[in-house]
Amino acid sequence: MKIRFLILPIALIAQAAGAAQIVTVSKFQYGKQWAFQQEELQLLCRADQSLFALNMSTLMQYPLNDKAKSEMLSGQVKAVPVETILLDDPAKPGQKMSIAPFAARARQLCNQPG
Repeated sequence: MKIRFLILPIALIAQAAGAAQIVTVSKFQYGKQWAFQQEELQLLCRADQSLFALNMSTLMQYPLNDKAKSEMLSGQVKAVPVETILLDDPAKPGQKMSIAPFAARARQLCNQPG
């Protein structure tokens, strides 16, 4: 029974994402490059090449490229600015960690067969 309640939100997200490709990434994998407050996120590339980070515990998504940010700002997708979950960069006081490695990984998904 519990599994049904877990599968349903995931299925709805997958359906809403269309032909999106998804991969799970974690703080353990990225070490000091990890940029997010969460220990684990899903990265996804939608059919239109918009890139998002997805927090499965809250079902909130965060744009990782200009296309995704534009969709968020226009109301095409429900998302929150990625800056709200970024960690401070200890090497650069006053700046946030870079999302570049995560956007690059999500972009790789765009080139994978569905």
